[in-house]
Amino acid sequence: MPRILTGRPEMVEAELVFGRTTVALADYVTTGLVSVAVGPPGAGKTTAGLVIAEQLAEQGWVSVLIDPEGELEGLYGNCVASPDELRERLTHRDVPIVVVKARDAAEFVPYGRVIFEVADAVRKAMFVMVDEGQLFSVSRCNAEEVVEATNIVNELVGRGRKRALDVFITAHRFTGTLQRMVFAAKNLTFVGRLEDHTAWSSLAPQFRAAKIDYQDLSALGTGEFFCISRTGIEKIRMPMAQALEGVAPKARKVRRPLPSGFREWSRAMKEIPTHRLKRLTPEIIALLSTVAGLPGHQVATGARALQDELESRR
Repeated sequence: MPRILTGRPEMVEAELVFGRTTVALADYVTTGLVSVAVGPPGAGKTTAGLVIAEQLAEQGWVSVLIDPEGELEGLYGNCVASPDELRERLTHRDVPIVVVKARDAAEFVPYGRVIFEVADAVRKAMFVMVDEGQLFSVSRCNAEEVVEATNIVNELVGRGRKRALDVFITAHRFTGTLQRMVFAAKNLTFVGRLEDHTAWSSLAPQFRAAKIDYQDLSALGTGEFFCISRTGIEKIRMPMAQALEGVAPKARKVRRPLPSGFREWSRAMKEIPTHRLKRLTPEIIALLSTVAGLPGHQVATGARALQDELESRR
């Protein structure tokens, strides 16, 4: 029986919403979605994957969550008991989100084979989240099971687009963790907090045009990412996954700090439309600074930044 090249019609109207940022999946019809989230532990990478999995599941995808830590079973129901059960779930498509517990490469391999086999046979929209991707796709390793797991991940990434299969992989660092092919094929990237200054050299070229530097990445909080998509780079705050809302601890509200130095004021000005900046007369500035309790030197710094920004927009 001849294979039919999938045209991904489900992507034409689909979208992913991250706070105020919307990613239209129509931009990925010809390539499929290969997404990578990079950041240290606690940056919110897993939550980012869950948000994507939930949104795609609501739009017709079957989402498969590869869970090495055993954290997701309590959120989305029991893990599949075997590769055969996974094949049944993916073939019948009767469960929108399927959890696979695979603690290491050896446990992942039989499930990974099933995912690719079903995707090859069925060719209907499927999303695979590989959490802690460095366990299953490494740059250099001689262990037989790790090599096979890496090859499977590469198959999902490199050949998934024609099988209606989209992939999301998390990693701790941008280099030295995942197999190079994963980074070469990625087309939607989430870069979280950066704690290793030596890694900046590999990231800098992607951020230079947007005038984003190491300090911007190191200042990101949990759940905050720079999202690099087909339309450019935007800073986003990832919403909480629906499954986490009932179990996540309530965060204490923290007052957002106001800019202090010229550089911070200048950056804040760039996010404000010109017509609003022009309304900041000296009288309004004096009133707002009094209400906010700003010291005189901060007010003067902000006023200089405002003047420079208005002049640059003429």
